[in-house]
Amino acid sequence: MPFAKGDQVKLRTFLGTLKPRKARGTENNFWRLIGQKGKVIDDAIQNKRILVLFEKHLDEFEVANHNPIPNSLWIKPSDLRLDI
Repeated sequence: MPFAKGDQVKLRTFLGTLKPRKARGTENNFWRLIGQKGKVIDDAIQNKRILVLFEKHLDEFEVANHNPIPNSLWIKPSDLRLDI
């Protein structure tokens, strides 16, 4: 499903799964964000991902937060659903 800039979305999976296939350190366990809401802030596909700004601070989930825009991550569109 194509998403547009400004769409409200919810993370339904990460890398297509509900939990990591192998153990991950806390900062790389982005599966902790499943169920979180955000907004598409860049719908230009980069590496098959779009930029999502999450409503909650990523630091609360202890995951890596190193994008130029705080609390944003490049997410595969297939891991998202519209949050209407």
